[in-house]
Amino acid sequence: MPVRPAATLLSVRTIVDTITATAGGTGTLSVLDADGAVAAAMRWSAVHERARRIAAVLGGAGIGPGSRVGLLADTGLDLVCTVQALWLAGAAVTVLPPPTRRANSLAAIVADARPRLLVADPAAVGLLSAVATGPGGPDVMSLPDLVAAARTATPAAPGRPEPGELAVLQYTSGSTRSPRGIPVSHANLAANIDAMRVATDHEALHPSRMLSWLPLHHDMGLVGFLALPMACGCPLLLQSPAAFLRRPAGWLEAISRHRVTTSGAPNFAYELMTAALSAGLDVALDSVRFLLTGGEPVDAAMMARFTAAAAARGLDPGAVVPAYGLAESTLGVTFTPPGRGLRADAVEARALECAGVAVPHPDGRRLVLLGRPVPGTSVRIADPRTGTPLGPRRVGRIEVSGPSVVGHYWGEPVPPAGSWLDTGDLGYLTGGGAADGGELVVCGREKDVLFAAGRNVFPQDVEAAAAEVPGVRRGAVAAFGVPSQRGDRLVVAVESRGAEPARLRRDVAAAVLAEVGLAPYAVVALPPGRLPKTSSGKLRRVETRRRYQSGELTV
Repeated sequence: MPVRPAATLLSVRTIVDTITATAGGTGTLSVLDADGAVAAAMRWSAVHERARRIAAVLGGAGIGPGSRVGLLADTGLDLVCTVQALWLAGAAVTVLPPPTRRANSLAAIVADARPRLLVADPAAVGLLSAVATGPGGPDVMSLPDLVAAARTATPAAPGRPEPGELAVLQYTSGSTRSPRGIPVSHANLAANIDAMRVATDHEALHPSRMLSWLPLHHDMGLVGFLALPMACGCPLLLQSPAAFLRRPAGWLEAISRHRVTTSGAPNFAYELMTAALSAGLDVALDSVRFLLTGGEPVDAAMMARFTAAAAARGLDPGAVVPAYGLAESTLGVTFTPPGRGLRADAVEARALECAGVAVPHPDGRRLVLLGRPVPGTSVRIADPRTGTPLGPRRVGRIEVSGPSVVGHYWGEPVPPAGSWLDTGDLGYLTGGGAADGGELVVCGREKDVLFAAGRNVFPQDVEAAAAEVPGVRRGAVAAFGVPSQRGDRLVVAVESRGAEPARLRRDVAAAVLAEVGLAPYAVVALPPGRLPKTSSGKLRRVETRRRYQSGELTV
């Protein structure tokens, strides 16, 4: 399927311009219940009308240009209307993550963001009131009360925020550190939405029906599966992340039931879906034309198994779209062309690990091709030590530049125009013509890579091998290095259900040794739920290593 050229990019200043140009759009926003049935629905034009009324109430409370507002609520029509209302009022939004049992970062985010107002579901009002205590703290308002007051309000005229004004204060998922704020401007947001629209040939999918269960406090959920369809006005079905966590297979059942054409999720979700399909999940996936996989490293072997299992249920393998993105670049950086499907670059493992060169080899390690940069965005590979740009198939630090790239964290100085952002990821470009660096391949996070036996060992390779051992829970493997005088010692932590621990440790060690040629220094077998993860389901390797070294990671 051809991708539109960059010349078709629109001259859009802000998301407000797009929304108001179509008075919200003609599609329908639907919210699904825990069983996948439509619980509430509203035309985007009605969402826009309600959002203008909410904006009027917010304006009466002093919320306008320059204001920052935090939202803590389950996915629903009221939350979506309030997000749009804040943009119409000229304010910036931070969708707050739900507090977790082990690491409540909510108070830290509120203290760092310094919002003027916090809006929450009734059950969370007390929690936010406790967080917001102290002189100069934000006001707290119930979301139902805000919506009720808006019913009789006169709709406010949409504001016209400047491109450089703050649109979203997006906090990172905290997979490697405490959450940090990323100040996404209206210019960043509009540029990335438009670039992704072109890169994915979004209009060619129309009439499209999008579905997402992704949390709206995550950039993939907020930007890719809310802001983009909100700006377009195309049909969208949303489901609470809690529904996915309660029963993951409900995602594919909802796709089948509602004849969804467009959806997506991080890699770990496809691993769960592969298990469900292999167990006989009865769904029809022939309606799907675009299925994004991104947000974390894409496992070539696992995604190939998912594609094969899903193809037996009608999925077109070409509908699978691997991509690369990060919140520091608003969201999307590279996409594979729609219709091409999953493809991998097979390279010599030894040359990759010892020399940092991706030498093609038909029987080598398979790494997923993640496509070319979205229009307006540039990607280069730099030497981690010198910062010098590297040529094709040389492994180095991935750096990005363009109008979607924020380039700094909340409270930090804005970098000079044209600066390159260090993503913290290692990878290479496959190479192309004089003006084409080829496709991007990601090898792993720079800080996660182990140096042992004279070579770089990428934790994703270790985790993929360990995940194949019977008794290891899907998506519950973390590999990391512990420094020693002779290099890093490899530690593998796995969760299991009912497997005999001693045997599981032996089997994992044997599988890792066979796959990557390095015997683990230790294998830790844990009961379900012991590995630390972010609220969006990503493993926290740095936190896992800290707990191991402090003696907390025990049975």
